[in-house]
Amino acid sequence: MSLISGLRWYYELCGIRGVCAATSFRLMGRPREFTVLPPGAEHAVRLRLGTSDFCAYKDVLVCRIKQYEPGTADFSPRVIVDAGAHIGMASIGFARRYPQATIFAVEPEAANFALLCRNVSAYRQIVPLRAAIWKQDGEVCLGPSDAHPKGAFQVVEDGETRVRAITIGTLMGELRIGFIDLLKMDIEGAEKEVFEACDWIEKVGTIAIELHDRVKPGCRTALQRVARSFHFEERGDVTFCFREVLQVEGRASELREAV
Repeated sequence: MSLISGLRWYYELCGIRGVCAATSFRLMGRPREFTVLPPGAEHAVRLRLGTSDFCAYKDVLVCRIKQYEPGTADFSPRVIVDAGAHIGMASIGFARRYPQATIFAVEPEAANFALLCRNVSAYRQIVPLRAAIWKQDGEVCLGPSDAHPKGAFQVVEDGETRVRAITIGTLMGELRIGFIDLLKMDIEGAEKEVFEACDWIEKVGTIAIELHDRVKPGCRTALQRVARSFHFEERGDVTFCFREVLQVEGRASELREAV
C-alpha cells in the first residue's frame, strides 16, 4: 500500500485524527496506540499502530466484513466462547448484539491479551481468559501467524513464548459451562488438532469459525468429521455450522439443568 493510499485508508476509517496518528507513527514511531469510538458504541477501543489491530477493527466493528453472529432473529445465546479473541473486537460485537449473554474471550498471546482486557473492561459480561485452545491440556509454544504476522499468533513446535493450553472440555469444566450456544473460533490453524481430539461437540449449538487450510491443510476435514449433524454455511471468510433448532434447544436445556 502506497503512503497516500495508506493515509486515505486511515482517514476513511478514523478521520483526520487517524491520519495524524499514522503519519506521526511513521515519522517518529509514536503514538503506539490510538483510541477510537466504534460506530454506535458507547465505549472506545484502543488499537496499536503498526499491527493488524486496525484491520480487525475495520472488518468486525466498522464495515462488518467479518461477521461471527448467526443473524437469525430468534437466536438468543446465554453462553458465547470467543476462542482466539485477539484484542476483543468480536467479543465487543457479541456484547452489543447479545447483552444477555456471558462471553468468554480466550486469547493466548500476552500483548494481545493485555489490550483485550483494556478494550473489554467496560463490558461486565465479557470474561477474558489467557490460554490457547488446543487438543490437550498443558503448554504450547507461540509464534507469528503465517496468515496474519502483525499481531496474530499460532502454535509452533519451537517458540520462545510458552502459554497454558486447554481443551474446550477443560474450559467448560473449569467455568461450569453446561452448553456453549455460540463457539466463535479463529485460532490460526490449531483448529485441525482441536477438532481431531474433540469429545465436546454435542455441547455446542452453533459454530462460527475461520478455517486456515492455507496455513495448515486438513482444518476443514477435521471439522467436517466431527460436525456431521451440523449444516454448513459459508459467509465470506467465516464458516457457520448450525444444528437443528429444536435439537439445540432441547439439548441445551438438558445440559444446563445438569450443571
